[in-house]
Amino acid sequence: MKSQRNNYHHKHGTMRVNTTSTRNVASLSAQQVKLFAIAVKMKKTGLADVFIVNAVRTALEFEGVADLMNLWMGEVDKKMRDEIVADIQEMIDECAPKEKVEEIYVKFNDLDAIAKNIRAFKDSLLQMVVERGGISKLSELTGIPQPSLSRFFNSNAMPQRSTVLKIAKALELGEIKMDILWSK
Repeated sequence: MKSQRNNYHHKHGTMRVNTTSTRNVASLSAQQVKLFAIAVKMKKTGLADVFIVNAVRTALEFEGVADLMNLWMGEVDKKMRDEIVADIQEMIDECAPKEKVEEIYVKFNDLDAIAKNIRAFKDSLLQMVVERGGISKLSELTGIPQPSLSRFFNSNAMPQRSTVLKIAKALELGEIKMDILWSK
């Protein structure tokens, strides 16, 4: 029987595939199908298309994001799901290819002043967001999930440049005074 299969493959120009690699491909395909099913569920809950596409793309490359998507799928508590969405967005931002940016050096003694300035910057930016429709509207405009934006505005962490640029573009801000972050 085995020789008949080999003759068939040889005669018809088909190749036999190593069963180990076939299993790996099947496993990868099953994982992809599962991610796409999660993406459909995310769409039904109202998450932005841009977020979903970026989540799936990143999850296909980075197992940690796939794990977070699976965790999201199994979670029923809305608050916990929102936290997972915010974590996924952070991972998307961290895994994205970085453009070459000029390094900025900060003196250790300046960290407290910088933290206060970051808080002031985010508060002033949040005021603009509120005046222009709120975080829900900003989420629609940027494609950044609402939980991620809430985390952004409620933390004293240094904002990611890409996030600030998305917000500035959505609010149609020509420029944002960034030096406030580093002034004393």
